[in-house]
Amino acid sequence: MKRALVLFSGGLDSTACLYWAKRNYDEVIMLTVNYGSNEERVTNKVAEFFSKELDVPLKILRLDFLEEFSRLRGTTLIGGETPKVTARELEDMSVAQETAKSVWVPARNLILISVAASLLDALGGGDIIVGFNAEEGTTFPDNTPEFVESMNETLKYGTMADVKVLAPLIDLDKRGIARLLKELDAKYEYSNSCYMPKGFTEDGKPIHCGQCESCVRRHRGLIEAIGEDRTVYAVEPRI
Repeated sequence: MKRALVLFSGGLDSTACLYWAKRNYDEVIMLTVNYGSNEERVTNKVAEFFSKELDVPLKILRLDFLEEFSRLRGTTLIGGETPKVTARELEDMSVAQETAKSVWVPARNLILISVAASLLDALGGGDIIVGFNAEEGTTFPDNTPEFVESMNETLKYGTMADVKVLAPLIDLDKRGIARLLKELDAKYEYSNSCYMPKGFTEDGKPIHCGQCESCVRRHRGLIEAIGEDRTVYAVEPRI
């Protein structure tokens, strides 16, 4: 039996991974990790929605120490105001790198993969499905093929069961992910990419700020790839 554990953060990437895993594995588990981020309450409700929508069991964990360390570093994802950008500004690599630094959570993916590996080790093995992609890999070193390769080498020594990391989106940008979501008939409008979401609509769709880097990348990818964006924004993203 093929088992997958999807690290689910609520955005386009992990939503695509969840639908993809549901199609390709016999057993799928969702794992959402809380660490005090601004979007945490929205993320949890999004995770609960897709858990019910796809009939996938969901486990939500809280890591208080990661919130403490994030506050120590000063990441804007924890109680701060994330930078507002336009798509044109993101074309400047120095701007993209600065926004990435502002939202960096110390060793987050290293920690989350380790937690997921521990759970799968206890269950007898399986694949950890992550939403790493080519677009975010340009600014986040823990979204790259090299990072996945190094984690898989470490897991050979760190687990007793057969546990490995799989990144099905690793060669895709947001446009490619948008096309995959359409192919999978995913209800992406119920996902949340926003760093500073404004709550929910009456029918349960997250309200995105429309001004943070994540909103801009999301909107640009959907419009350019499939010509539509069903996401709800408080302010229309500038692309």
